[in-house]
Amino acid sequence: MDPSALAKMYVDAVKNNTISASILTKLPELLTCDWTKVELVGTVYYVSDRTKITYDGVLVRYLGGLYFVKRKIFEVLQKHDKRFRNRLPIVQVV
Repeated sequence: MDPSALAKMYVDAVKNNTISASILTKLPELLTCDWTKVELVGTVYYVSDRTKITYDGVLVRYLGGLYFVKRKIFEVLQKHDKRFRNRLPIVQVV
C-alpha cells in the first residue's frame, strides 16, 4: 500500500493523546518534506513486545496524513525551526 494512503487512513488515530500500538507500528516514517507544512501532534516512546523495535520520536500530520518522525530527525529540526522547540504533549501507546 502507498505510504501516503496509509498515513491518510490513520490520520485520526490519536484520540485523547493515545494511540493504539498496532496503528503506531503501521505508520509510515516521514524523512523529508516541506517541514513548514507539518503539524506537530505529540511525542511517543514505545518498545514493541513482539519485535523489540523502539519507536522513539514524534507524531506529525502532513498533507492530511499521520506520520512518525524519528527523534534524531526531530532534534535536527529543533535546531533550525522554533516551532519544533515547543513542548509537545506525550502520546500514550495502548
